[in-house]
Amino acid sequence: MKRMKRIWTLVLLSALAAAAASSCGKDEPTPVTPAKPEEKPDPPVTPDPPKPKVVDYDKYALKEVAEKAGLKLGVSFTYWEYQRNPQVAEILKRDFAAVTFGNEMKHDAIVQQGGAYNFSSADAMAGWAKACGTELFGHTLGWHSQQQRAYLNNVIARAAANNNASLLRENWNFEAGTLEGYAASGFEAFASLYDVFAGDYAAKAVTDGATLTVDAAVEAGKPYDVSFWAKSLAKEGTVKTTAGDGQEAEARVTSEWSKFTATFTPETLGAFAFRFTASKDVVIDNIRILGEGGSGPEQTADGIDFESLAAGGAAQLTSSGLFVQVNGADYVGVTDQSAHGGSLALKMDNSSGYAKDSWDIQVVTKAFPVTPGTTYRISWYAKASRAADFQIDIRGDGSPKYYSSTYNQFPKMGADWTLQSVDYTVESGSDLSFAFYGGVEAVTYYIDDIRIAPASSAASAPRRHAAPAFQTTNSLSGELVNDAIGYVYRDWVYTMVGHFDAYGWDVVNETFSDWPAGEFRNAGNTTGENAFVWGRYFKSTKDWVDKAFAYATDALTRKGKTAVLYLNDYNLETSPDKRKAYCDYVKGNPQVTGVGTQMHLDMSTPDLRDKVVASLRDLQATGRTVRISELDIKCSDLAAQADLYKFIFEKYLEIVPPAQRGGITIWGINDKDSWVKEEQNGKQNRPLLYEGVNYVRKPAWETLYLFLCERAGLDPYKE
Repeated sequence: MKRMKRIWTLVLLSALAAAAASSCGKDEPTPVTPAKPEEKPDPPVTPDPPKPKVVDYDKYALKEVAEKAGLKLGVSFTYWEYQRNPQVAEILKRDFAAVTFGNEMKHDAIVQQGGAYNFSSADAMAGWAKACGTELFGHTLGWHSQQQRAYLNNVIARAAANNNASLLRENWNFEAGTLEGYAASGFEAFASLYDVFAGDYAAKAVTDGATLTVDAAVEAGKPYDVSFWAKSLAKEGTVKTTAGDGQEAEARVTSEWSKFTATFTPETLGAFAFRFTASKDVVIDNIRILGEGGSGPEQTADGIDFESLAAGGAAQLTSSGLFVQVNGADYVGVTDQSAHGGSLALKMDNSSGYAKDSWDIQVVTKAFPVTPGTTYRISWYAKASRAADFQIDIRGDGSPKYYSSTYNQFPKMGADWTLQSVDYTVESGSDLSFAFYGGVEAVTYYIDDIRIAPASSAASAPRRHAAPAFQTTNSLSGELVNDAIGYVYRDWVYTMVGHFDAYGWDVVNETFSDWPAGEFRNAGNTTGENAFVWGRYFKSTKDWVDKAFAYATDALTRKGKTAVLYLNDYNLETSPDKRKAYCDYVKGNPQVTGVGTQMHLDMSTPDLRDKVVASLRDLQATGRTVRISELDIKCSDLAAQADLYKFIFEKYLEIVPPAQRGGITIWGINDKDSWVKEEQNGKQNRPLLYEGVNYVRKPAWETLYLFLCERAGLDPYKE
């Protein structure tokens, strides 16, 4: 019951509560519980963008990247840079595998004014470069520029213009390749690049007591200087010279070339024999017998040797005053292709048979002063394109006096230089001139070293003189210019190749002229204050190039060394004619084992990229090792410059197969030290890979780094 009461009580209370609520707010709406807002999904998370790759330009050494890409990367620098800029060492260690000295191995940097060699600067640089881990490239042996001109000009000034004073008119220096003219026993004609004094031949004793005997016409009581150059292929040897009347002088010979001179005074008149007796392996060259104590015959003037002229036409003959008349001027001139003494000679070309009469091609010399009643000897050296007669006339006493080989007054001309002469006694008048006729036959005549001198006077009475003794010297004074300069040139090449350990050499630099394009350098196409044309003193303007490669090849063999021997030149990209002459020469000389193109480029050159490609293809086609030897690019647009550097490297690696790659050498390190002025004609040139005092890497350096990394398959980016 109690339970039921509680239930009803709760019901009642609930009803009352409801009624109360209804009575208090019957006009208000019933409150509605708001719905929860609809939940939206979280927005997607955007990942952070990838960080850009950053090139690590210090990740690899540039020279290692280049090596892996397939090339040796080199650079040039100078002693000044090496001394002044400590950054150079670090750059060499890291960026370059090879170095070339800009100036320090050139002739004027090493040869002193007296002719001595000074290697101090070059040796210091070579040692320093080696410590930086770089190989040495030799630059340069033969070149027309940067020679020690003071020394070379002194050699020329003290040399003999010709050998007319020697009584050994024939084969005195053995260049005929025989011992003709001598009675020989135990001697042989000896051909050697190194073991002759000058030229190609000497006489070598192959047995002890070997003898060479020569006859000479002498005058009693007059002194004669007998001289020769000698060396021993053994440690030492001897040469004894005996005159016809028993006078003797003995010379002790070492392994170095020396000149020996002794004065003999014959006591008998007429034919007089000189005998040279040598020990085995002694080599003798340039035997000369000079009259009157070596002074030679008196000359009325300097004669005519054409060396004061230049290769070219006939007009200069009369304008120089050496000749007073020229007939057939179109067929007469001065040539540098054939000469007896020096490098120039007279050429009278009737090879086409132009002349109808002998005087149609004619030259008349200047007048030489003479004394009436005196007999004079007029002499000249001559040769012709084939055996031919020749004619001269002498003018001084009125009517010309004609002389001709047809009447046996002198020998016919032949293919070799021969001395010809005529004796003429002056009856009246105070001067003589003479004329040479080039219209005698349909050939080409060459004339050189024209002289006029008094004929020999009567012999003096015999008298006794002290026994002669040899004087020894290494001086080149009194030797022929060609021999003296040839000796200096050969010694330079052998000395340099022997002294330096180089993996390659610019054996001859800038061989061909720009104008006429492709012509070997000679006195006519090569000018300049510092120019010295070695080819003027050799058989031809090509011979000095041949000799340089022959000498360098032989020097490497003798020293047990190996090196690539380069012919190096510029403008090969922009001058097809020059490039053709260059490649033709290389193909004809197997001793040229490398071809070098300087590539000093200017981006303003039209069609430059096509020209670079054509040049590389022609050089590669020679079959020789190909080297871009001196690369720089004039430019003010650094981005364009960088792209061209890349193009050149790319094409070099594409065109030149690995076996033929000699590498690429940048010609300088920093723009501020380049041989190319940083500003020229208002243009900024900036040719190299670094700039400024801090050696900042330029865009070209960075572009090459990226290209070579890609080529080598290396990742250049930071981790």
